Amino acid sequence: MRRATLVLIAAVLVLTGCATSTPVPPPGPPDLTQAAVRNNWGTPDPVDTDEFDGDTVDLGKWQKFGTQPGLPDGCSSGYSGHGQRCGSQTTEGDGHLTVTGTADGVTGGLSSAHGGFRYGRVEVRERAFPTQAGGGKDYHAVPLLFPVSADYTRSEIDYAERDVGAKVVEINAHHDGTQTGCQFPVDTTAWHNYAVDWEPDSVTWFVDGIQRCRLNVVISDEDSSNGGAQLDMFPPTGTPMRPAEEQVDWIRMYPVPATRRP
Repeated sequence: MRRATLVLIAAVLVLTGCATSTPVPPPGPPDLTQAAVRNNWGTPDPVDTDEFDGDTVDLGKWQKFGTQPGLPDGCSSGYSGHGQRCGSQTTEGDGHLTVTGTADGVTGGLSSAHGGFRYGRVEVRERAFPTQAGGGKDYHAVPLLFPVSADYTRSEIDYAERDVGAKVVEINAHHDGTQTGCQFPVDTTAWHNYAVDWEPDSVTWFVDGIQRCRLNVVISDEDSSNGGAQLDMFPPTGTPMRPAEEQVDWIRMYPVPATRRP
């Protein structure tokens, strides 16, 4: 009788789900270090969003610096003709994008392959760090929105600009041949979330979900901007550089009512 009773109890438990159900953990708290979460920006636009969880860069979405559209490899002159930008230096794997700068000035970056947008919100999780101790000049890391064809001094937003290893990060909005910006102290070698809300009459900047400044500027150039990240060689070609990496965990774009596309 005892065995039969135990079998009957077990059968009842299975039928009622008690023996097989697994408690569902409650959802974790919202990540308020993301400006999009803290400010309820909604769902990101997949056209200009990438989680970088694959094994190769999506060339339908991005163009690597130094390459022709749709091609993975190639090289061109670097920033202001300094060093080289090569497609081989921009890779995807291990859950993030990586831009690698070498000691001899070979670096890279990427931009949207489809023409970008004008006005909108963009957030990126990013870090940049030297991969070798001592020696050489530091690369310059910057997630940014930059014009497709126009003069960058009239329509570019550098929203996490600094030398690799810096303890201060800056935003610089280029407009009308000048620039307006502000800065915030942070260890830029660690992961941080940087965001910008670009509206017709202002540019608002966030670091780790908190608004750090609002720039009352009008970027009136009609050209659209690309989302991207780049690692620049500022010194002239031939200057020894300290090897470095810029890594991007994800980049997300949120349209606003004023958003326009080409």
